[in-house]
Amino acid sequence: MKKLTINLTDKQHCMISRIAKGDKRKVEDLIYLALAGGFEFMFCETPLHIEKVDSDYTEAEKKQIAKNKKLEATKGWDDLTYEEQRKRGHEHVCAIMANFPIKDDFMPGFAKSLERNATEGLKEDA
Repeated sequence: MKKLTINLTDKQHCMISRIAKGDKRKVEDLIYLALAGGFEFMFCETPLHIEKVDSDYTEAEKKQIAKNKKLEATKGWDDLTYEEQRKRGHEHVCAIMANFPIKDDFMPGFAKSLERNATEGLKEDA
């Protein structure tokens, strides 16, 4: 697990503490919820693309990547048309995650994982 620290003025810290108390929450839980909402709303209309790391790929995608590498290593592969490569089983696996198109938006899931830190407690790889 990693720890994130931010600097606040005394007034800002006091206000956050008062808001948490007014909402009957611990400061830490309030921050998780504010982060969750902030990330989701900050990027609801702003396109964002980030590179995938190994844990972002599904098992099916990992299998397809391995299959693609084997296919790409075969003799004459680069001479094949795109359609011929597809017929042999090659499928593109996207190396980025984006918040558009909506069906593939990763941000709501990330925001929910931050919310769960407040509602269910911090868990590794949430």
